[in-house]
Amino acid sequence: MWRGKSFTHKTRWQGEISAAVCVDLIQKLDNVKIERYNVDSVKFGREFMEKKSYHHKNLKNDLIEKGIELVDKYGINQLSLRKVAQACNVSHAAPYSHFSSKEQLLQAMQLHITNQFAEVLEDTVSKYQNTPDFLFEFGKAYISFFMKRPQYFSFLFHQGSINIDLDADGNKESNYRPFTIYKEQILKLIADTDISQSKKEDFVIALFAYVHGLTALTTMKNIHYSHKWEDKLYDLIKIFSCEFWEDLWLEYI
Repeated sequence: MWRGKSFTHKTRWQGEISAAVCVDLIQKLDNVKIERYNVDSVKFGREFMEKKSYHHKNLKNDLIEKGIELVDKYGINQLSLRKVAQACNVSHAAPYSHFSSKEQLLQAMQLHITNQFAEVLEDTVSKYQNTPDFLFEFGKAYISFFMKRPQYFSFLFHQGSINIDLDADGNKESNYRPFTIYKEQILKLIADTDISQSKKEDFVIALFAYVHGLTALTTMKNIHYSHKWEDKLYDLIKIFSCEFWEDLWLEYI
């Protein structure tokens, strides 16, 4: 109520508080709120920046990996930069700092897999070239790479745009790099034989079909096999270096 020029507030306890006291209390409460707000804001800001720095540090790779997963799950037609951003928990605009379009992301996904695959094969060649176990180790490296990453196989050979030239004298530059590595090594194995060029091509294709087919089986979700593929790889790949195969091959040529 008003009493002259002074303002008082009547409380529920029927007491009176002067205007000066009210203002002082309000300021103190506001200061507490502001101080807490500032502390919480700093804490939130720090956590936000840490998360953002994590995402930004690995964002390109995360976008590629999530893109591969989404294509494997929903198909290439359902892929979009917006959905990949959502899967990575970043803003819808974030992917555009690395990819200008969905097509550019798809190319990066294919290159991402190809580079890793080629590196594995090249490492195997450097370790086992000119050794009795080369054929087995090379086949094992090929199959194991995709067996551990079935979504890679699905994307690369069902959704990707790779080109594989099966001809023995095909263009090396335009051929798919991992297949070129494989073909060169197999042709070296049979280089000193009297096999005709056409039969060399047959051998390259037959061995590729066998190893690639095994790889497909290990990555397919609708295939039932009571054994563990890891335990059977040795037996299955060794077929191509056993005496039975050698005798069969000698008879063929």
